[in-house]
Amino acid sequence: MKYILLHIFYLLGIIAHAQDTPWCIYGRVLDFETNEPIPSVHITSLDGRKGAVSGEDGQFELCGLNNDTITIKIGHTAFEQRQMTIIKAKNEQLTVKLRFKVYQASEVQVNATQKNIVDNYIPGKLTLKKEDVLAIPAFMGSPDVLRGLQLLPGMQSVSEGNGGIYVRGGSPGQNFVLFDGIELMNPTHLMGIYSVFNPLLTNKVDFFKGNAPIHLSSRLASSIIVDTYNQKPDSSNWAGNLGNIVSNLTYNGASKNKKWYLNTGIRRSYLDMLGHMASPFINDGDNYFKQNNYTFYDWNGKLKFKSGNDKVVFSWYIGRDDFSMTSERNEVTSDSEWGNAGVSLAWNKLLSPDFSMENSVSYTSYFSDFGAVIPDGSMRFATDYKQYQFKNRYSYNLDKHYLRAGVELTMYNIIPQDLKISYLNNNESTLDDYQSSALRAFISDYYQLNSHWSVYTGVALNYYKLNEASDESFKSEKAQVLPNATVSVNYYPLKTASYKLSYAFNSQNIHLASIASIPLPSDIWMPATEKLPLETGHQLTFGFFKEYTERQLQWGVEGYGKLMDNQLLLKLNTDQAEVESIEENFYKGRGVAYGSEFYLNKQAKDFELTVAYTLGWAQQQYDGINEGEWHDAKYDRRHDLNLQATYVLNDRFDFGTVFIYASGNKATLPTGRYWLMGSIANDYAGVNNYRMPAYHRMDISMNYHLKSRLFAESILNFSIINLYGRSNPYYIYYQVEEGQQDYQLSIKAMQVSLFPIMPSISWRFKF
Repeated sequence: MKYILLHIFYLLGIIAHAQDTPWCIYGRVLDFETNEPIPSVHITSLDGRKGAVSGEDGQFELCGLNNDTITIKIGHTAFEQRQMTIIKAKNEQLTVKLRFKVYQASEVQVNATQKNIVDNYIPGKLTLKKEDVLAIPAFMGSPDVLRGLQLLPGMQSVSEGNGGIYVRGGSPGQNFVLFDGIELMNPTHLMGIYSVFNPLLTNKVDFFKGNAPIHLSSRLASSIIVDTYNQKPDSSNWAGNLGNIVSNLTYNGASKNKKWYLNTGIRRSYLDMLGHMASPFINDGDNYFKQNNYTFYDWNGKLKFKSGNDKVVFSWYIGRDDFSMTSERNEVTSDSEWGNAGVSLAWNKLLSPDFSMENSVSYTSYFSDFGAVIPDGSMRFATDYKQYQFKNRYSYNLDKHYLRAGVELTMYNIIPQDLKISYLNNNESTLDDYQSSALRAFISDYYQLNSHWSVYTGVALNYYKLNEASDESFKSEKAQVLPNATVSVNYYPLKTASYKLSYAFNSQNIHLASIASIPLPSDIWMPATEKLPLETGHQLTFGFFKEYTERQLQWGVEGYGKLMDNQLLLKLNTDQAEVESIEENFYKGRGVAYGSEFYLNKQAKDFELTVAYTLGWAQQQYDGINEGEWHDAKYDRRHDLNLQATYVLNDRFDFGTVFIYASGNKATLPTGRYWLMGSIANDYAGVNNYRMPAYHRMDISMNYHLKSRLFAESILNFSIINLYGRSNPYYIYYQVEEGQQDYQLSIKAMQVSLFPIMPSISWRFKF
């Protein structure tokens, strides 16, 4: 009897212990319409004592539960709230689907694409998905993220031979490019033909045209936020793309306990290999790829660890371009190298169901190095940019408010020029080195008044100081302090229509001055100084957006105007005058840009059409140029039209086409010539006084989906760039020759074009 009682008490103890053992709920939150994961969703118990937040992949785990039955709330500011009752005995992996609210306008609405432009709470924001990038005809067999962005209104669509990004009349140095938490200073390879973003790893790109939320607005023209994939918990894969001149290999994988996740990808061009392949058939003197060598590569990745309410993410990027050219006939060799590198370490902590913290440290570097050797001498010009940054941010979800606040500390070490010249027996060198720091504090609130009105307000205080300079005449400079602000008001008269009005005042701590006549990255990053103050810009945007849900049609129109101050343009010191510092080698001026944009998207079961059109003006004014009068900017472009269509024939074939039309860039060309003391002199009438011929081309592509037991995805892509062989102008020059008689001239305008009709084939795979 004693032993029976002991067994009974033992069993009762086990049962009691089992009842007290905490248990967990595991699940995933998806968009009801798109089935895409929704991050930043709050999952809490009714009493608010237990809570969790979904990650980038929509996954969550709610642990520490004691009762046999619990009711949870699933909430997000952009979606309708849900309640679910979970029984411990029937606990399984949950899949929760949320519907958008009527006033879908939350700042944390991260899965909105350009196909729901009505809902974005910031006007001028569009989002590009990986699927959008892969639907575009591939240039030489390789899809590209930047080419997808260039088809959106507001960004200039033509960049062959020019690595700059031009948004709403802004210059390339006025774009903030953030790649998995790493700022990249030069986002292109191969003179702008490819971007630095690996298309097979890219999940989405948020593109803000000057009115970015205050925590993302550190430049005047745009903010381009690129995020790579977060692995689905139930799969790992390898993927790749074999193109004509570039190949790509990526990996996505998660650990068995679902706490560790890794994605990484590497790309490399093999233009340099073509020279070796052609050697058996062509002598080295006639082998173009032996005389001219070009190659680039990049490697990026993300390692994530998640445990409970903590998430740690380590990201990295390394990329480099190498170009060299040899002319044995002229005994001249030249080479150019440039590249980005950076790392970021971020720690996210959920402090409560509605309160979270993010800390991050990051390092960014960019360099360019150009050199040339001639029979009697040599020259080398290098620039170097290093940036160290710490961020501490908080976000709080309070009823109808979504609050953000934080501070950012940034340290700059910039060498705008490291010049070495050797000619005959003379050697000269110049080195300029600047060190500066910046502190920025911000706070923002996204407030949903009701189903018809919402307001976003963000303010920041930017403190900047130049600490040291290599110039012997350098004296301690005063700090430059400026407020920044972004305000956006949204009115939704209907569920499917919205009016948006936004104003932004931004400043930036660094300048980018370009040598426009050189297509390779010879750009000079220059820190702000007392003589070259912070760049500032005002932008006002107003737009109307309409969606026809049943017809799967939506369109929008926006108007914008912007004023910019303290812009830089590099002086060409042709008279070799003595200067005390590099600051005297720049013109300082103003800029104005205004225009309108139109966007339309029509979807059907197997067909999609997108139309993007921009009408714009961009002008500049510098005291030392054009007699101080306003003139058109080089990148002033009146019309920019992009048409994109895709058609799915069946599960084996789909087709895509793109048509681009753009007004020509502006150029400064002579209006006449005359003889002066036995020499030919040019006569000019103004700056950027000539508009080059219009640019237009059509690209087409076809994807053939192969059936394979080995590969989860196997696709052959056939693309033709510039289908009808349009000779678009890269630049124009005049060939001037003396005639048979005295003072007789023969003048011919010559056009240089880069890309003829270019067919390509590539293979994209996943396993």
